Amino acid sequence: MNRHERRKQKKLITDVNAVQNELLKAIQLHTQKDLNNAEILYKNIILKDPKNYEAIRHLGILRQDLGDYEGAYENYLKCINIRPDGYEALNNLGAVHIRNKNYQLALKCFKRAFEIKENYVPTINNLASLYHKLNRPKEALEMSSKALQIQPNNLITLNQHSKALILNNSIREAIELLEKYHKTFPDHEDLALNLSTAYKEMGEFEKSNQIINKQFKLNYKNLQYLLGYVHIKENKMSKEHLDYFEDQLKKDIYMEDDKVLLCHAFFRNFANQKEFDKAGKYLVRGNDIQYNIKPFDLKKESEVYEKIKKLFLNKETIKWKKSKNLKPIFVCGMPRSGTTLCEQILSSHSKIEGAGELTYLAEMSGINQIINPDDIHLEKFENIVSNKNASQKVRSDYLEAIKSHAEKSSEYVCDKMPHNYVLIGLIKYLFPEGKIIYCKRDPIDNCFSLYSHKFTELSHQYSYNQNMLAKYYKLHVELMNFWIDQYKEDIFILDNEELVNNQESVSRKLIDFCELEWESKCLEFYKTKRQVRTASIEQVRQPMNKKSIGAWKRYENHLQELVSSLNE
Repeated sequence: MNRHERRKQKKLITDVNAVQNELLKAIQLHTQKDLNNAEILYKNIILKDPKNYEAIRHLGILRQDLGDYEGAYENYLKCINIRPDGYEALNNLGAVHIRNKNYQLALKCFKRAFEIKENYVPTINNLASLYHKLNRPKEALEMSSKALQIQPNNLITLNQHSKALILNNSIREAIELLEKYHKTFPDHEDLALNLSTAYKEMGEFEKSNQIINKQFKLNYKNLQYLLGYVHIKENKMSKEHLDYFEDQLKKDIYMEDDKVLLCHAFFRNFANQKEFDKAGKYLVRGNDIQYNIKPFDLKKESEVYEKIKKLFLNKETIKWKKSKNLKPIFVCGMPRSGTTLCEQILSSHSKIEGAGELTYLAEMSGINQIINPDDIHLEKFENIVSNKNASQKVRSDYLEAIKSHAEKSSEYVCDKMPHNYVLIGLIKYLFPEGKIIYCKRDPIDNCFSLYSHKFTELSHQYSYNQNMLAKYYKLHVELMNFWIDQYKEDIFILDNEELVNNQESVSRKLIDFCELEWESKCLEFYKTKRQVRTASIEQVRQPMNKKSIGAWKRYENHLQELVSSLNE
């Protein structure tokens, strides 16, 4: 190497070191929330070195922090073009897809990042969180367990693992874990919120409310705590709280998701105070925002229903070898139609284990539109119906899957997934020994209950628009009429109003339909200690009552579109 080459190499090393020092300084400023100066430095580095992976990636993170998701998206794509194996950028890109509700694209990014680097905890946690959003319990637990092995003291990982445990019905284990770390980190907001949720699902409302009330006082600006606070009926927002949040809404500083949460918090707050007109205005406002995020495609749903009908019109059931062990009970119907109450009654029986809302059959069949309306694979569904080997596999896989939800003494496992009403034909085809219970409720009561609830992510997106909700309800009625016509005596129709008015006689008929001896503790369903993960958490922890019948009338002035659409 001659003198000129040595000088050139020395200058190159000096330049690289200078760029690296500048990058470290930019990251430090970014960490300190000095975003303007950090952005200037990142851009300066990129000007000198247009292919500097780390500078481009961190500029993407900064843009993401500023709410510029389009700019962040572009930065991460540049990173991946520079370094196709850049797992950090792939992970960041997945996070942007999550923000934009593109869950399948996010899943692809996270999976690719995981393939490149299996021990990168941020990606593993993101996979666990996404599987949780998609209601895929096993995968969520698998990922969170892996992250916990790598970083056993990481609080984000611990919290994510506890959420996965709750999703997998291992709630006592989750509570034990959360209690341990909540004592050590009492002000950690996510741990506290998750512990409060776990207590609530087990019916331990006093413990749940204590946490919410305490955390709300510490940080009332946290919208999750705000929503939890006003869900406690005796609570109401102070004038300070109302003024602050109304001012924030006027300034339009919130993203759409947060606006929806805040509107629902106002709705609950004014409902608690019996100011129903104010409550109704905020309910409509929040739901309009939510629905506009992604309007529901009713035509697509209708086309799927019609294709399913054709497959099962006068179709004969296969004479399977009957299961010697567990048999399934399928409780279905429109969400908020009384399915949780029905399951609570059933699971109070010594021979029935309530498993909650299982997604096994939806996932196995290809009709898994509950969380993601686009997750429908009719070709898979049609193959199961037409191919006996495929049918046999789904049948055996499902019966094997429900074993984990039952005690040794159980004869039945209750699968309370409301949208299984779409799959009644398949259920009859695969599980002739199973029981099908269809829950129905007054149409307006049912629809209002849906309309007044904030569901997770984009699930039940049809329920946020009054006209669409009415049309969806009617579409469900059409399909149910078809199933009832096809299977007549094989479906038990549980009318919510009849159950409320004649609790014992209807409950006895329900147990008799399941071919079991009557047990009086089915009348005291509210005493049954089990995890409940639905919007009916509180209702099923108290004796039968008529409080929800006709509740919509308090908001009648704000529900004219719903009422008129249902009556058309």
